[in-house]
Amino acid sequence: MKVLISGHKGFIGGHLLRKLKCLDRTHQIDFLTKSDFQSRTNLTNKISPDDIIFHFAGVNRDINEEKVYQKNIEINQLLHSVLGDIDFKGKLLFTSSIQEDSSTLYGKAKKNARLKFEEQSNSLGYKFYGIVAPNIFGPFCRPNYNSFIATFSSMIINQETPTIDNDSKVSLIYIGDFIDQIVKILDSDKLVDLNTRSINKYHVSEILKKLNTFNDLYINNGQIPNVSLYFDLCLFNTFRSYIDINRSSPRKHEEFKDNRGMFSELARTFSEGQTSYSITKKGEIRGNHFHTRKIERFSVIKGKAKIQLREILSEEVLEFIIDGDQPSYVDMPVWYTHNIQNIGDEDLITVFWINEHYTEDTSDTYLENV
Repeated sequence: MKVLISGHKGFIGGHLLRKLKCLDRTHQIDFLTKSDFQSRTNLTNKISPDDIIFHFAGVNRDINEEKVYQKNIEINQLLHSVLGDIDFKGKLLFTSSIQEDSSTLYGKAKKNARLKFEEQSNSLGYKFYGIVAPNIFGPFCRPNYNSFIATFSSMIINQETPTIDNDSKVSLIYIGDFIDQIVKILDSDKLVDLNTRSINKYHVSEILKKLNTFNDLYINNGQIPNVSLYFDLCLFNTFRSYIDINRSSPRKHEEFKDNRGMFSELARTFSEGQTSYSITKKGEIRGNHFHTRKIERFSVIKGKAKIQLREILSEEVLEFIIDGDQPSYVDMPVWYTHNIQNIGDEDLITVFWINEHYTEDTSDTYLENV
């Protein structure tokens, strides 16, 4: 038995891969790629009767709605046919859309596929999970595609002004909560329940107001907004995932000097947090881990440091050199493994701020070398 993922390079598929990195157990993972869906033989050879399939592949945009409909029908019909050929007995999770009952051809294609898979599962005896998902948002979602939050965040950070065409009330679920629910099928046959406590309803204008507040406080002033509410923390981590880290980091702390010496404010925050500091000896490295929810700030106030970051599904390493003679900071994005090394001749002193109190049981810390 192996775990197969279609659409692994997309928003939901990518976050499923990130989640699997956090789990203690290991799974044999393979992908159903675009080329597999262009060849019945390839697709048949990839799937075994007892596999667990997470099927996210689909088309949201094309030259017209008819093309979107046609391509989605073709993708799902081929998978449906192959599952029948191999007498599939495993598990299939399929993500549909709340557009199912709308007039869009995309919604009709999704509903058509979900109902056909459901009927087939009853016939063949495999376990089917047809998820009609609300609007899913979170870090790394592509702007101008299928999430207004991604589009608005990207626009605001790039100094553009979003406009609202329809200020409707929208049901929203954070990608982390969505993934937490669907991964349960790895160990259980129970139905996937998108807990209503994980679904929030906001007017589009309310979300835009929050994003503009994040921009004013964080982008313009380096201040951490109030993220005491879980939804606001999720929204803020989503917003800052669209920041160009190379262009924005490190940021210098403002220094106030007089005949007594110097004073600098390291972090102005509007919700709880924890502050600590470390002394790192010459040549030593701290970190090599990532977080999925924490906001973390590294402020170098003495010595010379090299800070490295890497998004855990990427091979690109970002590197920043900071000298305590000009105290500066780097904020760690979620899902970026990071470390800090003393590359100077004296002790390195770093002040750390995180937005929550540390507890061993819920440390949100996962080891991975940069």
